[in-house]
Amino acid sequence: MEKCADNRRVSRRRITLALIVDVIIFLFVGIPNLYLFLRGKPFIRGFHCDDPAISLPFKSDSISTSVLTVAGFGTSIFCAVIVEVLNAINRKCVRAWPTWEDLLFYAKSVSVFIVGFVIQMLFVEFVKNQLGFLRPNFMDVCRPQFNASLCPAYITEYTCTGQDAKEIMGSRQSFPSGHSTFSMYVAIFYCFYIQRRLYISFSRTLKFFLQAALVFTASICGLSRIRDHKHHDTDVIVGFAVGAIVAVSVYKLLAEYLLFTSSDDFVSESSTSSSTVSHDLCCACTTMQSANVEPQTPTPLLPNDYFNDDPNATGRHTSLKLKVTSPVLSPLTAQSGLSDQQELV
Repeated sequence: MEKCADNRRVSRRRITLALIVDVIIFLFVGIPNLYLFLRGKPFIRGFHCDDPAISLPFKSDSISTSVLTVAGFGTSIFCAVIVEVLNAINRKCVRAWPTWEDLLFYAKSVSVFIVGFVIQMLFVEFVKNQLGFLRPNFMDVCRPQFNASLCPAYITEYTCTGQDAKEIMGSRQSFPSGHSTFSMYVAIFYCFYIQRRLYISFSRTLKFFLQAALVFTASICGLSRIRDHKHHDTDVIVGFAVGAIVAVSVYKLLAEYLLFTSSDDFVSESSTSSSTVSHDLCCACTTMQSANVEPQTPTPLLPNDYFNDDPNATGRHTSLKLKVTSPVLSPLTAQSGLSDQQELV
């Protein structure tokens, strides 16, 4: 008993130490990320005064950054819940849910998702500020004042006369698209999550349609940035690629190790059945139900011609008729008057 208690204390120390180290690393990466997002200043890039690619009119966002953030994290919660609900339906068994193991799994999955979110956001904000590519609505937002006699030369000395300083700074952060990166990161990450975590036998296409819906929604989000004159085509395409690469990297390098290698949460590869650990926990239900079923009399192997149901006082009475055929009757048999067909009850 003392040895077990010592092992538990050592395990708790290791978990606490690992948690502290992870929090420190997260803060080390997250604080610069937050600074770049709130206070980062993009590179001041010049332009061609007759460039039609940056001369489109300003339009308001169809999907704002705040709406995208709420929708992204809401999607993560929705995917986790719908996966467990479908698994419960597939089990056809009621058990206590959620258990402590389930809550621990969800906490791990959310932490892994947030790590990927911070990484993709740090990459996008850093590249945006370093390159300073101009948005399609730059001329309308900035309203630059410059020497028009220099046209169509490349203009480097100009002053923005627009009224919204935040929009002016944002007009220099076109590449890559943050909306496309984040939306595709959410879609691809939870496509892998659904593929690995969801086990259902009542539908062969539901899993695929859930994954397709995620990618389709992410595509709508990214394409809306082109329609709103916020990004060029290349900005959105590269954003999709960055989000997908980050999602695959985070899943393969982190999620598979933290979420799906534990014996509590992942069925080993040697088990080729579609049952999960949670499904195995419910096997007791079906076992108990089958134990309460009374054993039935096995079906007789003899033809039905040999059986005869006769009613009696207490119910139906089944008699078995046996034919005994003898080529030679003994005198004793002849005297006893027994027939060739005897009825045994």
